[in-house]
Amino acid sequence: MESNSDQTKPALSGAAGSANTSDITIGSLTELRGILTDLVFVGNQSSAASESEQLREKTLHQISDYLIPRVSNLGAPLLAVIGGSTGSGKSTLVNSLIGEQISISGAVRPTTRTPVLAFNPVDQPFFESDRVLPELTRVSGGGFAVTGDSSRNEALLMKPHASVPQGLAILDAPDIDSVSDDNRALAGQLLNAADLWIFVTTANRYADALPWELLTDAGVRDITVSVVLNRVPQGAERDIVPDLRRLLSEKNLDPALLHVFNETQLNEEKLLPGEQVEPLLAWLNALAADSTKRQEVAAQTLAGALRRTTADVGELLAELQDQAQQIEDLRQLTKGRFAQAQERINAALNDGSLLRGEILARWQDFVGAGELLRGIEGAIGRVRDRVGAFFSGRPPATHRVEQAIESGLHTVFIAEITKACHDVDRSWKNTPLGQVLRADLVSPRPPKDLDERAADSIRLWQKDILEMIREEGAGKRKTARIAAFGVNGVAVILMVVVFASTAGLTGLEIGIAGGSAVVGQKLLEAIFGEDAVRRMATRARKMLDARAEALIGKSVQLYADGLDHVAQPKAALALNKVTDRLNGKGAK
Repeated sequence: MESNSDQTKPALSGAAGSANTSDITIGSLTELRGILTDLVFVGNQSSAASESEQLREKTLHQISDYLIPRVSNLGAPLLAVIGGSTGSGKSTLVNSLIGEQISISGAVRPTTRTPVLAFNPVDQPFFESDRVLPELTRVSGGGFAVTGDSSRNEALLMKPHASVPQGLAILDAPDIDSVSDDNRALAGQLLNAADLWIFVTTANRYADALPWELLTDAGVRDITVSVVLNRVPQGAERDIVPDLRRLLSEKNLDPALLHVFNETQLNEEKLLPGEQVEPLLAWLNALAADSTKRQEVAAQTLAGALRRTTADVGELLAELQDQAQQIEDLRQLTKGRFAQAQERINAALNDGSLLRGEILARWQDFVGAGELLRGIEGAIGRVRDRVGAFFSGRPPATHRVEQAIESGLHTVFIAEITKACHDVDRSWKNTPLGQVLRADLVSPRPPKDLDERAADSIRLWQKDILEMIREEGAGKRKTARIAAFGVNGVAVILMVVVFASTAGLTGLEIGIAGGSAVVGQKLLEAIFGEDAVRRMATRARKMLDARAEALIGKSVQLYADGLDHVAQPKAALALNKVTDRLNGKGAK
């Protein structure tokens, strides 16, 4: 290649269109990069990255590797990337264009691991800058004595060479179909960072599917592509070339930029004969010498890259919205099931079932309600006697009733919350997103300390009732009456009144529970008055509901935290705004 002697200043000093337009575009791209960096797509962790995650990474590279540097300086040197399949002769072509062995070529695959960048020394400041391919570490060396590891695919081997014309750099990329996943990914990244492609294929592989996936994408993005058809047997071009030209035209690629290399022997320096590479070399030299044409190529590729990037962001936005809907569905499913648990707890408190069994027996012992069953005729008198005993007798023990109530509530709370956790887990497992998110949730579910939390909640509720009784019992008369029976005794009575109901009770239980309610009601009314008792019972029940809701909320939070970790409510709006700006402004 010939160096352009008339270009005495580094291309780094070029400007990109109007400063105002480029500043706006750079600002939008920088904002877009920040949004995409923080964006999270939830994929199956046991498999390869999701398509959306791959597209996100690709878009980030496109912004950092190409869009921002090119918008910043439309007159900067063109980057021509040599791409192609394994063994197609990319490195040999690079060496032949330069006229010297600068890139390793050979039979062992993959040959090119570290991409090799050849450029004119005058342009070195531009390519040393991390504005171009910023994630690749620059390494250097004479010949193949590389400073650093030449097998590193996160590095860029810098090769300044006087035969490369100023204004154009050539990059030898890894194989697009490399056996190494990292090499394939890097090859795609480098092609996306190029202003133009020199795509190398062979006579027996020119119709392979993978190369045409990339070439089709290049046509959509309006990239300038020169295809080199290498190793064509003499005479075979008559059949192959027309078909290849047709395919190029169909993919919006210029067939006039096709170069055909017949099978030939390499010279002693392992380079292609000069006459074979001369047409391609002449085209590159002419392009490098024409600053206007270079800017046209750069602007064309830039416009296409911006269009493709905004389209890709549109796909990411659609996937983000779909993911957000799945997250919301899981959130509502979880809330709904735990709301059902709250309803079932309420039902257990309302249907009288708590007054069965142990609580009923302990309450019966406490107030002597069993005597009511001896006959209906004397029931009223016996209730009156019990009220009298309340004012004059010694207060009976209450701790057994308290313990029975605490145990009954504890059983209901634990049972319903545990069932809800199991049901939610099963529901999440049956959805793709939920199945992935379950792996990151805090375990176990329900939490180990649920028993302790439930017991604490019930004891706190009992404490709430004691405080309420003290508040309501202010005054000498009420205080004396409460003291005669004991604050705990009054509290137990109020608890039973809260739970007492004939709903769901049968047979003898109706008489016992009904009598219990009457006895408790009369005792409390004698102290506080009818309106106050009604108000206290309502308040006590609301306090219990609040304690139950708070206890349930602890389990709900286990699932909510997992959803909140991946929820991104502001990201979709931000993506919409920045892509609208890019579509409206563009780069000129």
